[in-house]
Amino acid sequence: MPLTDAWLELHRTRFPELPLDCGNLLDAGIVYSEDLRDWSAKVTTPDQARMERHIDRYDLRVSRVLHIGIGNSGFARRFHGRVRDIVGTTIDEPEIRVARALALPNYDVVMHNKYSGQDEAIEGTFDFILDNNPTSPCCCVRHLSDMVELYAARLAPNGQIVTDRLGLGWIPETSSRRWSFDFDDLAAVAAAAGLKAFRGTGSVYVLSRSAPLQPGLLSRFRHIVRRMAALPGRIIGRLAGDLRKAIGITDR
Repeated sequence: MPLTDAWLELHRTRFPELPLDCGNLLDAGIVYSEDLRDWSAKVTTPDQARMERHIDRYDLRVSRVLHIGIGNSGFARRFHGRVRDIVGTTIDEPEIRVARALALPNYDVVMHNKYSGQDEAIEGTFDFILDNNPTSPCCCVRHLSDMVELYAARLAPNGQIVTDRLGLGWIPETSSRRWSFDFDDLAAVAAAAGLKAFRGTGSVYVLSRSAPLQPGLLSRFRHIVRRMAALPGRIIGRLAGDLRKAIGITDR
């Protein structure tokens, strides 16, 4: 879609080092190597885990969630029983196969490039939109605007777009360092789409139309109970990892 005056001004004043429009109409965004893109068989990243902890504090029973970049579908496995439905997107067929093999009744996955400017594959609005890596594959301000405007259009009135400082700041070696965004960069981008940026729990950042609603006391209590119940397993996992390192065993 054409760039609005707000995006043109944002490019002029804040991101002049970045291309305004790469002209790519077929495959927007930098295409990573397959090893960097396909996360179907890899463990959940720390930034993704923090985003999940952020929304775990909420009562999600009537919530719709849009998960951008489904990876190993660990998010869907964890939350499918507690939400109304989850829509996941990816640009990699192996991730689609892993997701569909789960056969979760309220988990729908689609092949979709978030920078494409196309939104037909994603229907309705969402209470939470999760994207732990929104900018590092990006190629130009035009396609950045396509992504953010898509998220804004698909955001429910009191919804949250959730990301994390780690993923927001990470970029591959071949990309311009300016694609490494900090919170102020994110806030400026949000404003161009009529949104506001807020600091969430830890290094989680949230975009929304107004201050995000806080989770209720009961849902917070349930979150604490779930965290405590999972604590022994996490401790055992860390001890096992430390032991493996101490005796020189490495994963292959």
